[in-house]
Amino acid sequence: YQAFVDKEGIPNHTGFAIDDLRTVEVGPWARLKCNGAYINLDGNGGTNDAYVAEIPPGGKMAAEKHLFEKDIYVLAGRGATLVGDDPNNRTSFEWKEGSIFSVPINVWHQHMNGSGSEPARFLAVTTAPLVMNYFHNDDFIFNNDHVFKGRYSSDESTFSGNGKLYTGRVWDSSFLPNVPDMPLYAWDARGAGGINVMFEMASNTMKGHVSEFPVGTYKKGHRHGPGAHLLILSGD
Repeated sequence: YQAFVDKEGIPNHTGFAIDDLRTVEVGPWARLKCNGAYINLDGNGGTNDAYVAEIPPGGKMAAEKHLFEKDIYVLAGRGATLVGDDPNNRTSFEWKEGSIFSVPINVWHQHMNGSGSEPARFLAVTTAPLVMNYFHNDDFIFNNDHVFKGRYSSDESTFSGNGKLYTGRVWDSSFLPNVPDMPLYAWDARGAGGINVMFEMASNTMKGHVSEFPVGTYKKGHRHGPGAHLLILSGD
């Protein structure tokens, strides 16, 4: 994985935190035809990584597919993504700042900026380190024809923003149009007044959640394995 990052030719930010992902330095990214930077924070344990991609006004990224999972949160701007292996039967959906989505594993996709005057920027969290360090073969990872049946449906409802709420505050959907305004649900075990919603996206092994705490309160101390990326949506 580290050898792959080194040859990508874009900044690779490390450390414990990034002050502002909307302004973090990016550079020309030839492979994806945009500007970008890797975010490899201490504590990911080689299990996952993150990167920032910025699409110029009126631009589009190079199409891609790959054997690692990827969750995307839109930091700024608006745009659209085209999804599907069959060029005659692809689905498109629009996103904006605050959207989160996940293209299923090894499905062809392409991101486009919907503005002709402003860049669009997103954060992607992926399982690339695990996959690359296991297979040691870029061609196998990026040019594999295998279809993971059960992980993706070409039905337009996949990225409609609809989903299903399961017991325990779990929301199952591949596209969440506006995460900061999502309904959250009580979770008293994590602290007085705390509310939360969990995400299950694109049948991924990666999971996510949003938590909110009232003024003057806190989330109870806890621990887990490596790889948690914390993105502050609002507050201090």
